[in-house]
Amino acid sequence: MIKFRVAAADKRLIADAAARAGTTVSELLRRAGRAAASGRITSRPMLSDLVLVRTAANRLATLMDAPDADPAVIAARVKETVEDLRAIAARHLANIR
Repeated sequence: MIKFRVAAADKRLIADAAARAGTTVSELLRRAGRAAASGRITSRPMLSDLVLVRTAANRLATLMDAPDADPAVIAARVKETVEDLRAIAARHLANIR
């Protein structure tokens, strides 16, 4: 068991974050502690988004390496990549207060 004090305002922020995550405060703090102890400084959703960004970069790199590709196919792939990047940005910008 670990005990520590938290300012009332911070306690409210932590409780609200747990509610948004659909978990308890205890479980939220346990997960955060485990993640910190294992060296993971980012959340699973953030890691998922990083994978999507890497995938988008790979898609664009593949298009650059295929000079004979159909322009309509290239346009569709670029549009798909742009939509993915916008969705990722929207998720993260929605969390900024």
